[in-house]
Amino acid sequence: MRTYSLRWRILLLLATTALRATGQTISIEDIRQAEPLSGTWRQQKGDDPGWAAPQFDDSAWNAIEMPQPASPGERGITWYRLRVRLANLPPQPLYLMVGPLFPAYEVFADGALIGRYGGPLGADRGQWYVAPAIFPLPAATDLAIAIRTEDRGLRYGAQNATREASQSWIGTEAALKDKAAAWQLMRRTGTGPLRVIIVILLGGSGFLMALAVHRRRSYEYLYVGLFMAFNGLFRVVQVAPEWLGDPDRLVAGYCGTAFALGSTFAMALFARTLFSAKLTAITWLCFVVYSIAPIVAGVQPLNEWMYGRWPWFEQWAVAIAIWMEVVIYFDVARRATRRENFLPVHLAAATYFGANIIFYTANALGKRTLGGEWLTPWELALRSTIMLFLFAMGIILTRRSANMDREQGRLEQELAAAAEVQKLLLPARSVSGVEAVYQPASEVGGDFYQILERPAGARLIVVGDVSGKGLKAAMLVSVIVGALRQGRQESPAAVLEDLNRVLAEQAGQGFVTCVCLRIEANGTLTLANAGHPAPYVNGAEWAGEGGLPLGVSQEAVYRDFQTAPAEVITLVSDGVVEAANAQGELFGFERTREFSTQSAHAIADAARAWGQNDDITVVTVMSSFCP
Repeated sequence: MRTYSLRWRILLLLATTALRATGQTISIEDIRQAEPLSGTWRQQKGDDPGWAAPQFDDSAWNAIEMPQPASPGERGITWYRLRVRLANLPPQPLYLMVGPLFPAYEVFADGALIGRYGGPLGADRGQWYVAPAIFPLPAATDLAIAIRTEDRGLRYGAQNATREASQSWIGTEAALKDKAAAWQLMRRTGTGPLRVIIVILLGGSGFLMALAVHRRRSYEYLYVGLFMAFNGLFRVVQVAPEWLGDPDRLVAGYCGTAFALGSTFAMALFARTLFSAKLTAITWLCFVVYSIAPIVAGVQPLNEWMYGRWPWFEQWAVAIAIWMEVVIYFDVARRATRRENFLPVHLAAATYFGANIIFYTANALGKRTLGGEWLTPWELALRSTIMLFLFAMGIILTRRSANMDREQGRLEQELAAAAEVQKLLLPARSVSGVEAVYQPASEVGGDFYQILERPAGARLIVVGDVSGKGLKAAMLVSVIVGALRQGRQESPAAVLEDLNRVLAEQAGQGFVTCVCLRIEANGTLTLANAGHPAPYVNGAEWAGEGGLPLGVSQEAVYRDFQTAPAEVITLVSDGVVEAANAQGELFGFERTREFSTQSAHAIADAARAWGQNDDITVVTVMSSFCP
């Protein structure tokens, strides 16, 4: 009896020793489709090729219950082992599906390598987005499975997943492919809210940048569009890298760094434009400090080096970076020079930055994993505060756009009225022997010409160009034309000196180039020039000396120059000479001289076809003009 009892004790001891040597065994007795590998696995940090052997004793390893929620683990090599007993199963090919737990790993079955995932272990390049992978199993009823993994502490992607989504399975190939498809559907469902946010950010970005093209000089639309684009692309790297062609972790890290830096820089430029404030040294210093976090997090070789020395640095650098964003925004906002109600934007910005501070500080304290896509409602609310921030900015931009539309309408009405007034300032009737063409570059131009009668059958022809454009230039033209029509000076020099005095009284209104030609009844010509392109006499450029433009100096003196009668005299504005084609080549003086004997319309058409970028005025005087 004692011998019989002793034998049973010895058998029990041997069974216990064998069980302890191989860790927990997961028994599967029916595998029609797929069975979960739930239960106790063994885990050990370090690396030894012998740990793949089926007879290796892993009883001293850590026991962990699987499945575990997928999350970044300790960096470096870690081994996992389990034994699967397949009892009384019909012969059929079986496969192993490893859940999205590890960014890179090798799988061994009974000591033989059966597959790899995520690129070579130890390489900077490798799988960025973790997904389930399927491997064929050898035919056996008792399998020792070992998984050699490398974790890089990746902060984004499907390595952040629920317990259910992280399950590993054994089964037929078709069944496991169905499980993988179900996992993809589960992931897309779980990340649906974040994908909606991404679509809104990218769609809104495209709309705002198109609006910026339509509203030139409205840079706030461009900057907020860039802010939304970079935010959206940063989230694409986190949540939907398949939209970018599934980049490896080295490329994805560089993209994440660039998008994070671009987002904050665009935000600073937007705040500067929104508040009409300058970026100070504090702003740039905060941006430099902020840049540390995305650079360390995204540049994988640097990330590895930093983690080996200060494992806590990355998490706290990210948390500090959020505070730098806060300082950048409010440092610019407090210098606002615009008188508008920015309270909605400030409140939304406080909410957005506050949510980020809570989210990333919790990560630094180890309360959650940064960048997880399987979000609780509370976490989703925190991540969605950017939409509130953008909504508040949209209110400000919409209000400003409405004001701009009203102002634009008012300016258009004023320009239309000014254009009508300017038409009235041109000579009302044609004069025999004189052909004149005036083609403004915009609604209201700054060129002018006048033909004035003088005693004894003489006539004065004046052509000029006001500096500047638009309504201000048009108003100065009206002043000059009024002075010309009221003046009674006889010589061209006296006309220019009188206009110079009038302009000197209009302090700060700009300067005017002008040429004045007097034609006597006998055809004798008298010219005076105030900084204007020289006229052309019989196809040759007039060589007389010119004076200062009008309005530059009240003491300016102008001289008269006489010349013999001519067949054709051509006066042009600088819009002819400075016309430029697509290559930037000017119409130029030589080409103007070649055209100078042709009609005014021919000269103006040639300059406009070359490339008009300023008002064009051409006046040609033929010999038949002389009485």
